[in-house]
Amino acid sequence: MPMTCARPVLILSVLLLSACGNGHELAEGQQEAGVPLDELEAAAMAAPEGAAALRCPAKVRKDLKGPDITGLRLGMSLEEALSTARCSLGEDAVVSEEKRWLDRMDVHGVPLGTQFFTIEKGSYRPCNYAREWQECRGKFKWEHTDEIVSVATPGAPGKEKAVAIWRTQTFREGQMPPVEATLEALTAKYGQPQLRENSDSPRGHSAGTRDLQWLYDRAGNPLSEANPLFNQCRNAVYAANGDTSARWQEGCGLTISARVVLNGKNPGLAMAFHIAMIQQSDTYAHVESMRSELERSSQARRDAEVKEAGDASDVRL
Repeated sequence: MPMTCARPVLILSVLLLSACGNGHELAEGQQEAGVPLDELEAAAMAAPEGAAALRCPAKVRKDLKGPDITGLRLGMSLEEALSTARCSLGEDAVVSEEKRWLDRMDVHGVPLGTQFFTIEKGSYRPCNYAREWQECRGKFKWEHTDEIVSVATPGAPGKEKAVAIWRTQTFREGQMPPVEATLEALTAKYGQPQLRENSDSPRGHSAGTRDLQWLYDRAGNPLSEANPLFNQCRNAVYAANGDTSARWQEGCGLTISARVVLNGKNPGLAMAFHIAMIQQSDTYAHVESMRSELERSSQARRDAEVKEAGDASDVRL
């Protein structure tokens, strides 16, 4: 059981400071969840019907702590997270929502609210299904996706909470920031990573990647490679295009993953940037609480149905 620039310094400050995959092998005690990419593409690609007009800045509790991704923080309510993400990407961004994220959880027939949402910004137009149905995603044909933000918000009805956040940016020609400036901005925002991995192997239009991970235990202490928890806690979320799954286990704390994708024509420039975040112990506790609450709610419903049905004296044999 159990997501630029002619002026790189200025724009990177705005981009970064304003702000497992299905099939990954799990260690004992770990939990995993995720929404397949094809299901996201099939979801309704528009702001939710009847949604309140967008008012920015979003109203958010002042006591939320910890690092953010474009203003999004773990622990936000569904309303806080959705409003914050929409304000960040703009009113024209396309919103899709999912009613499930924890694939293996028995919800006992309880109707759930939004468990996962994605907001996408870029150049798109209504799709002509007769001529280009193979290129359609939802209602639209996307010419270029600039940014995608996804947030997992599992929870019993009324108690949905942001437990994992993903962000992808794909830069257009002439707007790609320097790789080193991007890495420096990440370090300035999140501190020194506990893990760095470099790859210079070309893949598609990319000349390689620069991967960073920040790993902490439940108490908030950085994990060194000598700590047995290091390998258990790493890779809880993947900073990769389209991968919005996660895994978690009790004892692990905050985990942040980032990937800078090098431009194949000029490896000094970043053609794309991915970042993801989860607090594993908090997610574990929240999911277990959700499971218990759904069981209680289901039992209460069954008891009420039995009471309403009457007793044996109503049965005529």
